[in-house]
Amino acid sequence: MHSVQFVKLASIMSNKKRTNSSKPGIMFYFHHQPKKGKTDIPLQTQNLALDNEIVTIDCEEVVAETSAESHDKSTDEKQYPAVWSKEQFDEFKKKHEWLFASRGKLGCTICAEVSNLKIHAARGINIASQWAECNILPFGKTKETELTSLRKKNYIHKNSAAHAEAEKILETARKDILLNINGRSQEAAFEITSRVFRTAYYIAKMNRPFTDHESLIDLQKVNGVQIGRLLHSRMVCGDIIEHISAEMRKKIVSQIITKKTKITILVDEATTLSRKSTLVIFLKSSVDGVMNPVAFPLDLIELENASAESIKQEIMKCLFHHGFTFEVLTEIFVSFCSDGANVMLGVKAGVGKLLQGDFPKLILWHCMNHRLELAVDQALDVTGGTNDFRSFLDTLYTLYSQSPKNVRELSAQANELHVLLKKIGRVFIVRWVASSWRAVNAVWQTYPALAAHFQKASQDQSRDRREQVKFQGLHSKLCSVNFVKNMSIMLDVLTELKNLSELLQDRKMTIPKADNHIKMYVRRIESLKRIPGFHSEQTQNAEEGIMFKNTKLTGIGKSPKIKSSQFIQAVVDNMRCKLFTTTANKATESVAKGRETAYHTLIDSISVLNPESWQTDADNPLFGDQEIRILCEMLNVSYHETHLGFVEYKCCAGRIVPEKLKKLILAVDTLAASNADCERGFSVMNNIITDKRTALTTRHVSDLLFISIVGPPFTEWNPDTYVKSWLGKGRRAAQSCKGMARQEQARQQDQAYYKQLWKCL
Repeated sequence: MHSVQFVKLASIMSNKKRTNSSKPGIMFYFHHQPKKGKTDIPLQTQNLALDNEIVTIDCEEVVAETSAESHDKSTDEKQYPAVWSKEQFDEFKKKHEWLFASRGKLGCTICAEVSNLKIHAARGINIASQWAECNILPFGKTKETELTSLRKKNYIHKNSAAHAEAEKILETARKDILLNINGRSQEAAFEITSRVFRTAYYIAKMNRPFTDHESLIDLQKVNGVQIGRLLHSRMVCGDIIEHISAEMRKKIVSQIITKKTKITILVDEATTLSRKSTLVIFLKSSVDGVMNPVAFPLDLIELENASAESIKQEIMKCLFHHGFTFEVLTEIFVSFCSDGANVMLGVKAGVGKLLQGDFPKLILWHCMNHRLELAVDQALDVTGGTNDFRSFLDTLYTLYSQSPKNVRELSAQANELHVLLKKIGRVFIVRWVASSWRAVNAVWQTYPALAAHFQKASQDQSRDRREQVKFQGLHSKLCSVNFVKNMSIMLDVLTELKNLSELLQDRKMTIPKADNHIKMYVRRIESLKRIPGFHSEQTQNAEEGIMFKNTKLTGIGKSPKIKSSQFIQAVVDNMRCKLFTTTANKATESVAKGRETAYHTLIDSISVLNPESWQTDADNPLFGDQEIRILCEMLNVSYHETHLGFVEYKCCAGRIVPEKLKKLILAVDTLAASNADCERGFSVMNNIITDKRTALTTRHVSDLLFISIVGPPFTEWNPDTYVKSWLGKGRRAAQSCKGMARQEQARQQDQAYYKQLWKCL
């Protein structure tokens, strides 16, 4: 039996209790549940009515109510013909769903409804008026004759052309989304559900716990905002956020697939609180084929197995889940970027190598920020004196990170000397270069306070002899000339490396830009061998006056001196070795040589897109053709169209980029120089997974991460399309009368205890 929804006039809806007695001629506005694909929203979910009253009943109920409200009769009087028993009427009713009875007469709900809609007159169709007005009576002198006449009339009407046409008209009317009279109700109902969606979106965007959803709903109720009766629980809040996130991803991925824009996959691995490996997957793409490429989080995967084969399968499973097909990926998947872990970029069986088995043209790229860290670590390993410097800074970190008393005393000394106190961290750990620079810079900035604190602590009689000797040794090392000079050269080099690292982390950084920046900073660092840096100049003056930052130095000291030229050259050599290649993890000499060749081929090919490189070959009309062909082959872009665009580009001296060349340029910009976006994703996850939100599942974190990073501000977000798709999946609207509303929770014990004071407040 089909389900019919209808909207009655407000005066009728105010009568909650159904009766079998009402004034005739009540107009029903209704629609039938449409087939899938006809409308954006299945009408069974559009519980929209005047005065926010929604009624959903079966056809039998329509029959009963039409009969009851169309004729003025008491409920205790028999409605069906007297010649029938109750069982006979029910039997005929079961065979003919459209049959209804009133005042001892029979009628047809379909003909009555079509007659009320006034459609038949406009179409020139005759409706059986007696059936429409419920005026069918039996005839005959005997009961048997009357029964026969009713059976015959039912049969004739069921097979009549008028009844068949009425069914067609009614079916058409039912497929109309809403009549004009219900337009305002639709807007109001959508707005109420949209308010709930905005509240849930706020929870996700501002990294608030799901329990805040219930509190915010209650707050809006108190402020007089109409918020409906459903979708108010924290569980539904999670469902709404999941729905919004899924729809957002679907829109982005569908654009990528439709426009066939190139993608780079960026991955990084971390460990959850449950000690399980988690893989974050970002996509970088010019989504609509016009915008500059953007990196966004696609998903977060919890790995049961951290092997390369398992990770590769999980990545492919994730891509297929979000709508990509193997054929589409073969055309648009151009690059894979990761850190240098062997499981990711191993020469023989890393994830990248396994992906190249499916996508032979795939470019494997080692994150340049990770490679920069590797270059610094290897330079430290081959330079004498650096281990002693690192050990001393680690001692300072331990001293002030584990003792609140030492922190208080250092803070007091800093305030006394008007020195800005900075937190002393660890140096040269498994983090990017900027963290090491912050640690060394903190010692440089707080140097006077550290020296004063060490001297005072070494003479503090409240400390035991062992502590006094320890602080005396720290003071002697800190105030030695060698330590100050070591710190200055280290800080000069780290400042350049830190600046380069931050440039490589820029969201708009591309591989050709990164190559130019690296070459520039290699020359800057190499120049420190001839030209003292900013910090080295200050220590030269300190060595001559045996004073540094108003602190007297104790002499050369026992600390080994770092050979500045050796350290700088080691950094430069390792940067050239690690950065001017596609990947920098361990490999045989032939493989490493092939990676360097691939890197220079890529950079040289991309350079022809820069008009500044044309000056050397201005007389060669075929300049750049070979490089464009190589790029098109690498990035799976049509060469013929791109070549025409490149020739046009040269004709206008690079002032205007032709449309035919833009696809290649966007593909080049899609290549990621660093997977810094993955690291930013982990930082956002740290804000999401707080101490009070450790019960969040990986699915929840993935949805929250996507909205937090990609979603527009909640003040600019429009929930209409997401509400429609929510209702389209059969989920209830906020003002629906069906479904269980959230139960009011008992007051917390402290609230109940202080309730007696509320009257005074």
